Amino acid sequence: MNVLMILDEVFPPDDRVEKEAISLIGAGNSVTLLCLNYGQSKEQEEHKGISVKRLKINRSLRNKIMATYLILPFYKVFWTRAIKKILKSKQIDVIHIHDLPLSDIGIRLRKSHNIRVVCDQHEYYSNWIGNTAHYNTFIGKIVKFLSNWAVYERKNLSQADLVVTVEEPLKEIYISKVGLNPKKMVVLPNTPTTSVFDPLNKDEKIIEEYRNNFVIFYAGHIDILRGINTIIESLPLLRDSIPNLKFVYAGEFTAKYYDPLNYIEKLGVTDLTEYLGWIPLTRIPHYIAASDICIHIPPAISVEVNSTIATKIYQYILMNKPVIVGEAKLMKQFVEGKSIGLSIHDNDPHDLAEKIKLLHSTPSLMAEFAANARKIASGYSWEKTSGPFIEYYQQFNL
Repeated sequence: MNVLMILDEVFPPDDRVEKEAISLIGAGNSVTLLCLNYGQSKEQEEHKGISVKRLKINRSLRNKIMATYLILPFYKVFWTRAIKKILKSKQIDVIHIHDLPLSDIGIRLRKSHNIRVVCDQHEYYSNWIGNTAHYNTFIGKIVKFLSNWAVYERKNLSQADLVVTVEEPLKEIYISKVGLNPKKMVVLPNTPTTSVFDPLNKDEKIIEEYRNNFVIFYAGHIDILRGINTIIESLPLLRDSIPNLKFVYAGEFTAKYYDPLNYIEKLGVTDLTEYLGWIPLTRIPHYIAASDICIHIPPAISVEVNSTIATKIYQYILMNKPVIVGEAKLMKQFVEGKSIGLSIHDNDPHDLAEKIKLLHSTPSLMAEFAANARKIASGYSWEKTSGPFIEYYQQFNL
């Protein structure tokens, strides 16, 4: 089959999109990926067997017209023209749309072009978007009031040939709250590939750099909804009891008005932190290998956060590291149920500090958590969890 993937972002990097495309290619399909270009990339190229085509647009303009997608037609027209152009030039069997926006374009084009539509939900979008920073400004609240994403979600996902979701509880929410047909859904956790996240694959220079430190590591988007402030606030409480402590973190600042570097300086803990900036996915395992504890403590403020397991949790498991999470329901159940780490109360730096002290003072407990992670790691790799996704896709050929 010829698959046209639609990604309303730049590519690369997008690990999930890349893994799905490569898996589909490995199963005998061809994949064309249509994505954005903010001016730094080629208009088209081959990337690991994926035919990548890019649409040039100004980043600031894109953000503004995307926010009004359900109110004004400009962004919809922009994407519809580009997709139709590809449909005219190439026989496409499946349009695979990543995330909820743009789903209506695929649904609308399905009948006229005799194609299947796959809607790939990276999160519970209608719930997630209401908590974003740009939808909670003065103007953003007006746009949010006029943009009924829940109705849009129900209307378009119910017409898809396949809806992909990231965890079983999120699938159940789509069934019970959105009314989707469970027979047209498949769960595809965003697990890592063993070729990248291999505990034997270590950069000895990085290991040596942190050999004398007790390292807490985080990699991912950096904003206030990820619990970064709670980690920073715990550091002064740990200075005296763990003098060699180092909080090492990597990723992009994704919130316009959030700057943890200023907060770190204000609390006087600059010497206890190291910001790596954005690093490629292939480098993340080396820093995890050099760490003692890995952390992800987003506040449990949304259905989406409570019903998913972040990719980084699986990454930590494959690298056999103890994990600290917050009160987000599914992640807490997973980490505590598998005995691979501890949970803390949301937004509680004192509780976090106590849990870090416990692990630091009890090497046997850390070793137990690491051993348990090692036992279950093989079941949470992409090679294992992508099977049902590929099987369902192949049914389109029947």
